[in-house]
Amino acid sequence: MHRICSATALAAALAACSLSSPAVSQRSGPTHPLPQTQAGLLRAFDWYPLEATDAQGRRVGELRGARRRGLHVRFGDESYRVKGACNTISGAYRVEGGRIVHDERLDAVQTVAGCRRGAAMERAFFAQPLIGAHFSIDARGRAPILRVTADDGAHMQLIGLPAAAAR
Repeated sequence: MHRICSATALAAALAACSLSSPAVSQRSGPTHPLPQTQAGLLRAFDWYPLEATDAQGRRVGELRGARRRGLHVRFGDESYRVKGACNTISGAYRVEGGRIVHDERLDAVQTVAGCRRGAAMERAFFAQPLIGAHFSIDARGRAPILRVTADDGAHMQLIGLPAAAAR
């Protein structure tokens, strides 16, 4: 009986401490809710390539390690930025239905610095279907997955990591 009471008292004390502990409450979940639309989710994350296949279904091997090299896409309210190994592409976009569409109000711009390392990876990443492609975001797992599919069947999957505060 004494052991049962001690265990019950200990459990109650631990529960009371955990409810009032700010450190525990900060780790228990996100500090802000996820956007409820696909367009909102697109803007909430930086997107790093996981895998891609070309129109014939062949894997694009040059993208292996792209996430570690920092290659990613960031979508703002009306503009996007694709960061490669040493170059960037930026332009304007809009979401129409399930497509990411180039917005003609702003031409796409690409820097053309020579890359010593990662040039093949960058070319492969920049060549992937993104603008003009169908997209969907699955936010049910530990990290959201962006799936982009071109009209010719080429596709790419990207993992979302929270976007940096400064845009």
